[in-house]
Amino acid sequence: MKKTCITLLAIAISISSFALNNEIINVQDSLKKIESTNDYKVKIATYVNIGSYYNYYKGDSAIYYYKIAEKLSLDNKYYNFLNRIYGDGASVYLNVLGNYPLALYYSFQCAKYVKINIDNNLIEEGWWRKAWQDYSNYSIAMSYAQLGNHNKALEYINKTASKNGVTAFNNEYIKVGFETNQRLNQNHLSSQFYIAIGEYDTALKYNEVIRYSIDTTIAEKKWSAPYIVYGEILTKQGKYNEAINAYKISIPYAIKDLYYKDILEANYGVALNYFNLNQIDSSIKYASNVVIMSSNFTFNEGLLKANQLLYKAYKLNHIQDSAFKYLEATEVLRDQIFNNIKANDAQNMAINEEVKQAELAEQKAKQQKILMLTALALIFFAIGIYLNGKRKQKDRLRKIEEDRKNGELKAARDLQLSMLPKELPKRADLDIATFIRSSTEVGGDYYDFFPQPEGNLYSVCGDATGHGVTSGMMVSVAKAGLNGIGPIKPNKILQKLNGVVKRIDLGTLRMSMNIAEISNDEIFISSAAMPPIYLYKAATKQVEEFMNNGLPLGGLRDEEFVLETRAFESGDVLVQLSDGLPEAPNSKGEMYDYDQLKNLIQASCHLTAQEIIDTLIKSVDVWLEGQNNPDDITLVITKKK
Repeated sequence: MKKTCITLLAIAISISSFALNNEIINVQDSLKKIESTNDYKVKIATYVNIGSYYNYYKGDSAIYYYKIAEKLSLDNKYYNFLNRIYGDGASVYLNVLGNYPLALYYSFQCAKYVKINIDNNLIEEGWWRKAWQDYSNYSIAMSYAQLGNHNKALEYINKTASKNGVTAFNNEYIKVGFETNQRLNQNHLSSQFYIAIGEYDTALKYNEVIRYSIDTTIAEKKWSAPYIVYGEILTKQGKYNEAINAYKISIPYAIKDLYYKDILEANYGVALNYFNLNQIDSSIKYASNVVIMSSNFTFNEGLLKANQLLYKAYKLNHIQDSAFKYLEATEVLRDQIFNNIKANDAQNMAINEEVKQAELAEQKAKQQKILMLTALALIFFAIGIYLNGKRKQKDRLRKIEEDRKNGELKAARDLQLSMLPKELPKRADLDIATFIRSSTEVGGDYYDFFPQPEGNLYSVCGDATGHGVTSGMMVSVAKAGLNGIGPIKPNKILQKLNGVVKRIDLGTLRMSMNIAEISNDEIFISSAAMPPIYLYKAATKQVEEFMNNGLPLGGLRDEEFVLETRAFESGDVLVQLSDGLPEAPNSKGEMYDYDQLKNLIQASCHLTAQEIIDTLIKSVDVWLEGQNNPDDITLVITKKK
């Protein structure tokens, strides 16, 4: 079996190389077609088709072409293309690039133009309309599921045809499932959705129908994705050997259909399960396949997981240099996926290089024959002179640049500290303590208090995207926005602040935040994508966990936020925090964990607010074992006297 898998991987790489060469020619021919016509419908359709070429092996390039098609469609009011553009774009962000906020945005845009095009009879009546409605709702549901909002995810999945699901496993249903591709596709999408929200038994029911249909058909019609889903379910159930077999079954089907993402995903699945079985060398082999093939194909989430797995595997094998290399690659890739600061530049660079590649290749080949020897001699000569003459100057310039950066960082750090309150509110019935520790020179965490004339107090805890100067910008915007919002309920404050952030438009920067309004005997709580808020009730000696989260500020323009109201009595303790403490990793890469935090809060709430903070920080520092935490830690403790 090992020999077979190695051979299949070699075939996959060979096929992919052949496909890449042909796609460059296809893209060039398509671009020439675009240049030679003034018909914008032809231009848009061609750009969409080019995007489709890149969908499952170069996600950034696919998005680049979809954005061109989107602009042309909007400028010329050809709305009948937009449901396809946004639908395919959502799929790329969801399945290939792992950018779930943008997947959610594109999914809602898809749903918007499905409705517009149906209202204007631009989508054929009957099955096709229903298929588009189902797809847009499924895409929204899956995006919410990946963002952790399971209530919203279930709300939208229940709008699709698959809500009726596999209610009866009789022969008649199996026959319909086998003969109708649309029903099979609905079942496959449903199985993926229920995995995303952790309902593996339900996911397995949908998946069984598809695999029955595939296993009873001829080999040419078999496809890889259901076996990958089956492998994921078995992995979650701890059936590691069975999961490996399922993933390996999928690989030849993925190679046959040139489903590059499925090839990468199957290799990662095999690697993970070998790791779970403590077969570390086999795990390294298959995870390395993902890293190698990712140089040609985009599967960001899979590449990130493969790098993380290789880090753990090499660490277990005590090969520290390799472990560090993959840890470093993990951090770089995580920053690319979740911050997306350089996403547009990467898209433009990738696609420009591909479009120009064939044209430049011929010119370079001719030039190299004539100039290679002369150029090499001149280059080496010039390098020698340059390195010898400029070494000291380079050192001086580096020192100047370092001093400049350090000065800028200090100024940014001073600005961030100035955003925090100079002193804590003084209210006779409240004991308040705070703590903040940045992981870098300039962090993204933030807390604040806003006392009101009538006596109520607003307590704010926030976490901006990433770290550094850019996150400091978002904190500045949030504080300015809060100072300009009047005394209304926390959910309405978040709604207004979301509008402020959205109007300023800081690109992909986002701000998570929760707000608690504290009156004499009640608290009003609302949250935008923050960790749970904990409320210890002295009367019952139990901790209540508030999980009603919306999207981060700056996400969707019309996002609404949930308001929770609770009594706040003597001895009660309110805990607001960022995710830096509960998600702190120890030397083994294990997370501190929210349950451990909740239990420690419950055991410590008889103490003062400052003593509670001291207890929590001491616990997480022991957990970190002297390592620097990769994320900021912020705590705001309010105890009712």
